Amino acid sequence: MRSSILSANNSAAIRSVQVKFSCHNRGVRGSIARESRRNLAIFAKQGGLGDEDMDVAVFRFTLGIPGFEDRLIPRVVAGIGAALLAVNHILSIGVQFAPDIAQARAEVLCGILVLVLGSVPDIEERLREAQPGRGRQSTASSITGAKNAFALDKKLPDKVKQELAWSSFALLKNTNSCGMLFFQGGKAIMARGAMGESVVTSTSDTQASLDNITKDMDNVSTQIPELNAVLSGQSGQLWLQDRQALERAGFSSLLSVPQGAQCLLAQRVAMGSEAGLLVVFSERPRSLSDRERSWVGSIGQKLSSCF
Repeated sequence: MRSSILSANNSAAIRSVQVKFSCHNRGVRGSIARESRRNLAIFAKQGGLGDEDMDVAVFRFTLGIPGFEDRLIPRVVAGIGAALLAVNHILSIGVQFAPDIAQARAEVLCGILVLVLGSVPDIEERLREAQPGRGRQSTASSITGAKNAFALDKKLPDKVKQELAWSSFALLKNTNSCGMLFFQGGKAIMARGAMGESVVTSTSDTQASLDNITKDMDNVSTQIPELNAVLSGQSGQLWLQDRQALERAGFSSLLSVPQGAQCLLAQRVAMGSEAGLLVVFSERPRSLSDRERSWVGSIGQKLSSCF
C-alpha cells in the first residue's frame, strides 16, 4: 500500500516536472518566435533584400557553336528534313513509277512539318516583339555602339528632376525601349539608357554628355524634315519602325542614338513657347506596339505640366 502511494506521488511529481519543462519549452519557443518576427519586421522595414542584392543565375542549354544562333536550330532541322524527304522521294521513284497514296500522304505531312520548323525563328521573333519590358532586359554592352548613361541637367528644379527620373524609369521598365532623350527648346536636359558611345564622356561629368547631345541634335535637326514637323506641331509623333526608315529619315547621322538602334519614336511635348521633344528608341525593329506608343504620348503630356 505504501509503495503504491509512493509510486503515485513519484508519478505526479514526474508529470509536474514534465508540465513545467513543457511550459518552459513553449515559453522559449514563443520568445524565439517573437524575436524572429521582430527581426523580420526590422529587416522588412529597412528595405529587405532589394533587387540589386539578388543574384539569380539562369541556366540554358546551348550548342556553343561560334557564329551560330541557337534560335536557328529549328531551321537547320527543317533543312535536314527537307533533304531527307527529297532523297526518299527520288529513291522511291527508282523502285516504282509513282509513289503510292500512303507515301504521298507521308510526304505531304513531312513537308508541312518542314515549313513549320523553318518558320519557328520568325514566329519567335514576332512574339518577342509583342512582349513588353524588353528594354529592361537589354544592356548597353549588347547593343552595337552603345554606352550606358543617366544624365540630368543640374539646373533643373528638384521636382522636374524627379518627374524626369520616374518617367524615364517607367518607360525603360515597361516598354520595349533601350534608351531615351528629352529636349527642352533644343537643349538636352535628360538622357537615360543606351546612348551613342561617342557622346557619353563619363559617368561623373554628366553635363558634358548633355552638351554633346545638344550639339549633335543641332547639327542633325535641320537635315531631318520629319523631325522639324514634330517640333513645329504639324505632327505630334514620328514613328520610324525599322533601320531602313531611320536611314531614310536621316537619323543614322545622329550620334546620340547608338548604331544598334533599329527603331525610333519622337514625341512632341507642349511646353508653352518652347517645344519639348521626347525621343525613345529600341535595339529591335517594330518593338513599340500601338499601346506603348500611346503611352509615350501620355508620358509626354504628363511632362508638359512640369514646365
